[in-house]
Amino acid sequence: MSIFTKFIDRFQGKTIFISGMNNRSKPKNISIEQNEICTAILDCNATHIARGNVLHIIEKDGRIAEIKRSSEYTRLFQTPNHMMSKKDFIYAIAWQLQVLNTAFAWIKWDKGMHPIEVWPLVYLNFELREKKAGGYAVQFTDSDGVQQIVDAEDLIILRRKFDATGFSAKGNNEISNALDMTLSLDDALRQATQISNKINGIMKQKKAMLSSTGNTQVQDDASERIKYAAKNGGILSLDAMEEYTPLNPTTWAATAAQSKQIFDRIYTFWRTPEEVVNNKAPEQTMQNYYDSIVEPVWEIMGEAFSKALFTRRELGCGNKMVITSGAATGASWQTKLNIVNNTKELGLLTTNEYRELLGYAPVEDGDKRMISLNYINSKDQSKYQTGKEGEKNGE
Repeated sequence: MSIFTKFIDRFQGKTIFISGMNNRSKPKNISIEQNEICTAILDCNATHIARGNVLHIIEKDGRIAEIKRSSEYTRLFQTPNHMMSKKDFIYAIAWQLQVLNTAFAWIKWDKGMHPIEVWPLVYLNFELREKKAGGYAVQFTDSDGVQQIVDAEDLIILRRKFDATGFSAKGNNEISNALDMTLSLDDALRQATQISNKINGIMKQKKAMLSSTGNTQVQDDASERIKYAAKNGGILSLDAMEEYTPLNPTTWAATAAQSKQIFDRIYTFWRTPEEVVNNKAPEQTMQNYYDSIVEPVWEIMGEAFSKALFTRRELGCGNKMVITSGAATGASWQTKLNIVNNTKELGLLTTNEYRELLGYAPVEDGDKRMISLNYINSKDQSKYQTGKEGEKNGE
């Protein structure tokens, strides 16, 4: 189930399979992680998602009342476990969520029920089981066929493409046809390339019809002369009864349009622009990408983390986990500079928030907001300029 499995505690109680409830995982489409375009898209999305920061907040009346940056829940995701960083953990969860549409992470609690570690679970398939003592557990199977049962109360469960027909989200079988076509195109291109590398030209004989043996002899003789010419100056000699036509095949031309259509289908399936994957996207495309792909996954993670970590009472008191990033993550450098210039006198951001926006490390004492004194209440102008109260009622 991955190298991290040995650090995860098995559930020791007895369980029974729940029949008739569609509670087994959908089959994994293994061809997704074997396709170079899919893996590039998955890596791109997971990398951007991993840029998020997990924070514990207190929310009141729909507004953030307190940000608990040093709480045990915030620290849990800053150092998920002794073998992974924050980015490692979120990247792994984001990858599994895309490939399988149902991702899991296991929380380790101490005796006082404080979270001390969190681990992503890598699996081939799973099934929901009922504990005889009450409650539920999940049985995972890895690629080697090893099974492990984990208490569902200790799991963070994330889903996408969830239609509520069972415990598991839908699979990714819809992309199978496009992947099969890309494989066929790759095979055709490989064969065409091999042929083009082996056949350099056509030798035409103007002599009377030769026997098959004679044709073979002429062909072998021509091949030797071509090799000799390539090695000694590049001049090929022909007699008056021979004509040689070189071949310059472009093996990609015949399938370029078809390949583009198929590749576009793959990008559409993952809802990820090709320009984003190739790091050539303009600012608006990047902003749309964050709005439609990255931030929805952050919302899924925030809700799943909150549900797994907090009791109903704690949730009712406003405890919540959220995933955020630096301001204007997908913005261009010019836009970021405009944000700095247009807000620096209003005190909207701290010095460290400005530095984070521009990609610089924080500085000591940089979490204070600086506000310009050039803006005052219109009724206080005279006092601000002269230090005295203005005249009233014509006095």
